[in-house]
Amino acid sequence: MKKIILTIITTILLAPLSMRAESPAFIDYGRASNFIDIDAHLMFGGSYVTNNYSSCYKEVSDINSTMGFAYGIGATVKFNFSNFIGLGTQFNYLLNKNKMDLVVTQQGAPNVSNVFIRNSYRYVDIPIYLSFTFNLASQVKWNADGGLYLAFGTGGNQKTTIYNAKVNDLGQLLTTTQHLKAGYFDDDKAFINSYEKFDMGLHLGTGLTFYNRISLNVFTHIGCRNAANSSGLVKPSAHNFNVFCSVGYFL
Repeated sequence: MKKIILTIITTILLAPLSMRAESPAFIDYGRASNFIDIDAHLMFGGSYVTNNYSSCYKEVSDINSTMGFAYGIGATVKFNFSNFIGLGTQFNYLLNKNKMDLVVTQQGAPNVSNVFIRNSYRYVDIPIYLSFTFNLASQVKWNADGGLYLAFGTGGNQKTTIYNAKVNDLGQLLTTTQHLKAGYFDDDKAFINSYEKFDMGLHLGTGLTFYNRISLNVFTHIGCRNAANSSGLVKPSAHNFNVFCSVGYFL
């Protein structure tokens, strides 16, 4: 019995040392077992477009832009130069939405317009980035990614509803409603401006990989290019901002 108890105690005391010996180094510069890793993933998150309408148009007295739901599918190809560093790229197809509400007033005139804009648009999204991998445990890896993304618009629409209220010369309150529809990309019929099909900016991401099979990632795309397409004398600016979570499986 004493021998059994002694064996159990010895095993318990030596277990942490053996686990530490088997755990990989936090940073492993060794050669990767696979030069190419490929995964398929699903994405969901939010899309947002900044603007400077308030500074461009004095008639805009109030504006509220809201991030919309976005989702997509894609695939990742990563070239592993070592267990620590690699070059990654993705091919993603994204479906984005956002909305914007404006209050437009004309100085010196007794009328107000409330404008409600709903945008729905699609992108082919291709990030290219360096990926750094750290070992948190024997079967858990943490990656930090940084690089650029390129995006190409494939279609979309802009739906605008305008509620006008004004007081006529007789003191009567009159209201009218307009419904407008235009393309999201490169369409002169869009309210204030449409948007450029091509976009580019920063790609920043991080995530975890479990058992070299399942990946959970979070990344953001910050547009660096003016996405507003306007044919008027006033040239507003707009920039894309997207945040996504992805769940992937390595093939």
